[in-house]
Amino acid sequence: MHEAQGWLAVADVHYGFELNRARNHGALLPQWGMAATEQRLMELLQHYKPRTLIINGDVMDGGGSVREAERFVHRLRDCVAELVLVEGNHDRPALKREERFVSWYVAGDLLFHHGHKFGRMLRELEDHPALVHVCGHEHPALQINDGAGLKLKLPALVQDQLQTKPTLQHWILPAFSPWAGGARYESPNQRLATWGCADGRVLPI
Repeated sequence: MHEAQGWLAVADVHYGFELNRARNHGALLPQWGMAATEQRLMELLQHYKPRTLIINGDVMDGGGSVREAERFVHRLRDCVAELVLVEGNHDRPALKREERFVSWYVAGDLLFHHGHKFGRMLRELEDHPALVHVCGHEHPALQINDGAGLKLKLPALVQDQLQTKPTLQHWILPAFSPWAGGARYESPNQRLATWGCADGRVLPI
């Protein structure tokens, strides 16, 4: 959340994950993810009251939940003055025909794009003055061990500095979906910071 600029950004919502995986892949999953995702996002909107909500790619999970994703997006539009939908690799044409998606979005020094076409976006936006590329797609997570056998896995926010272009930073947002457990994120870039995202707090690791 950027309070001064009035926006809130999340990535990898994957709304309808359980429906899409059941309808398209035959997976037997409990039907709780959509309600949990929407409740958590609505609580954030009510708490921070942003003017703009940025969903930085993968609003939906796949073609098996198009109608449910459409209704979800309509409900979000009623809650904010501006809803920005950045195109992700899971967002299907059926939803994009109904809703306006953008390839990238700028807020101050931050350039939001999903990250699944990172190299291409770097080339296409080489002359853009933004200093930070903010992406999703990777679902970064970290694991904390207590040394006695207990483990805690948390979604993570990763901040890197690009080796190939040291004037640019690359931030990777944690996946918002409760279905996206994530994995350790490795990159050739210089790590600036890693933040563990727990309920109600963000912890520097």
